[in-house]
Amino acid sequence: MRTFPLFGCRWRDARLVVVAVAAMLPAACVTPPPVPKNPFIGAWSTAERSQIAFRDDTVVINPPDEPPTAMSPQSCPQGFQFRYGRKSREALLALAGGQSDVGRKLASMLGQQEYPVAELRCDRGDNTYVLLNDRDLVAIYRDQDTAALEQLSRPAS
Repeated sequence: MRTFPLFGCRWRDARLVVVAVAAMLPAACVTPPPVPKNPFIGAWSTAERSQIAFRDDTVVINPPDEPPTAMSPQSCPQGFQFRYGRKSREALLALAGGQSDVGRKLASMLGQQEYPVAELRCDRGDNTYVLLNDRDLVAIYRDQDTAALEQLSRPAS
């Protein structure tokens, strides 16, 4: 009869070990989610073969037959700002100002309520790049009260 109590102690000890290991598993399996890839990063082209390349901290402009220019505090001595974010459709439409033709064209491109954006300020000009989908974006260029649009797409891979 003495073997049953010892067997019972071993069984209880084994159960405690299993419970302890099981309690540690969720903590061991929890890892931070991967940082999502910035959908802007990489090269984009216009119909005229101009290219814009987005980096983490700036934009590189590359017109056809000219050397590329990285937008930076050095190339924008009167003020440089660059950031990624999100803007509502209404805020983006407001960038057209009083130019109804630009506003109408932009409104026809923007069907969602919010978009990822890259905003670049160089001196007194503002560029807002709006990611329409994974292959297309629209650039809204503003210089004081004048706005213009340009469509860009990812080169075919």
